[in-house]
Amino acid sequence: MRRKVFEDWNATLEPAQSDDPSDDVVSFRSRLLDRDVPIEPTLAHQPEGVRAAAMAAGIKYEGVLDFSVVKLDEPGVAAGVFTKSLCPGFAVRFDREVLADGRAQALAVVSKNANVFTPHGEADTLTTARCLAGELGVDANDVVLSFTGVIGVPLPMDKVRAAIAGVSRKLRPMALDEVSRAILTTDRRPKVCSVRIGDVVVCGLAKGAGMIEPNMATMLVYFFTNADVAPAALNEILSGAVDRTFNRLSVDSDTSTSDSVVVFSTRRARLDDASRSDFVDAVRCMSLKLARDVVIQAEGATKLIECTVRLDTSVADAAIVAKKVVNSPLVKTAMHGGDPNWGRIVMAIGKPDERVAIHAISPAELTITLMGHTVFARSAAIEVDLAALARTIKSSTRVFIDVSIGAGRHAATVWGCDLSHRYIDINADYTT
Repeated sequence: MRRKVFEDWNATLEPAQSDDPSDDVVSFRSRLLDRDVPIEPTLAHQPEGVRAAAMAAGIKYEGVLDFSVVKLDEPGVAAGVFTKSLCPGFAVRFDREVLADGRAQALAVVSKNANVFTPHGEADTLTTARCLAGELGVDANDVVLSFTGVIGVPLPMDKVRAAIAGVSRKLRPMALDEVSRAILTTDRRPKVCSVRIGDVVVCGLAKGAGMIEPNMATMLVYFFTNADVAPAALNEILSGAVDRTFNRLSVDSDTSTSDSVVVFSTRRARLDDASRSDFVDAVRCMSLKLARDVVIQAEGATKLIECTVRLDTSVADAAIVAKKVVNSPLVKTAMHGGDPNWGRIVMAIGKPDERVAIHAISPAELTITLMGHTVFARSAAIEVDLAALARTIKSSTRVFIDVSIGAGRHAATVWGCDLSHRYIDINADYTT
């Protein structure tokens, strides 16, 4: 059934007929076109004036796409939101300075190596930017860099330099599909989407499969558009979208050192009031689409878990409590196995957190619903067919958990996934 995602967003979500939540349709009502516009799960729409190339540089493995470059024909506006890790990667620090003026012209992504806590990481980052700027004929202060992969392994700078040499001759329009594949690490497949509303085009690509607990996650997300938006406004639009989507994800409760969400614009499409509103809605809906894709395609995931918490103190508190539910290994394994053990949800919401204004939860205030079935309400367990509910959870790829505390005046929704044996298999020998 089609439903609104947030009451104050022009965004609806319609589950697909398939068992894959990645096929779910996110859409918004266009003011310009006066009709619903679905977010397309492809890169069919890419803005003019953006060229790209991807190649196998041998960063970690030979013959695997791992280095990509995107260039705008002219300097454009750009904005970014980055990890809040206390151990940020060198590229994150570099990009924060680059984007401080709201301008950029090029992006380069090195996959399979995080360039974090490496002996010459800062110098290697600067060298990469300068080499790329010289090759592309752009200002080094207009180059955005991302590195993703194993922490602590020095960058093979000879291979990076070799990949940069001559890359300007390889750039092609409509080539972001290659980039979407080159930025992956343990991802199952590319995560992409795009939309056109009149003259305005927006497209997005993402990677992220593990080490996901924003702010933000081991996640790289890039949007490209032609919308003529001022830097400050673009930053506000992106930050607002990220806060309700990418910052409401969790795969494994681990925050990465390298997370980045960046939007680049060629500013070739002028906006009136209607197209500006549509652009805001497009960025929000695409962020929602890509964020959910990150979770359902996460390492070892078989189920997308959507948890909504309603309480009386604040939206921020509701988001924190909901995160406690989707972060809990006991809840995640219960959902994987199809166990409707609502006691694990009680445990999760009861974990102390100094950030939350609520300090005690009375059974008389609490209601818990699983898959639309109320299992606990106001001091009493509700008699339901637990065997049938277990079968429903076990067979579903979309699991819904709703928690209400008190009158529930403030609500927040977060997305997570189950925890399977496959997740352990992937991460038990990640570097070996």
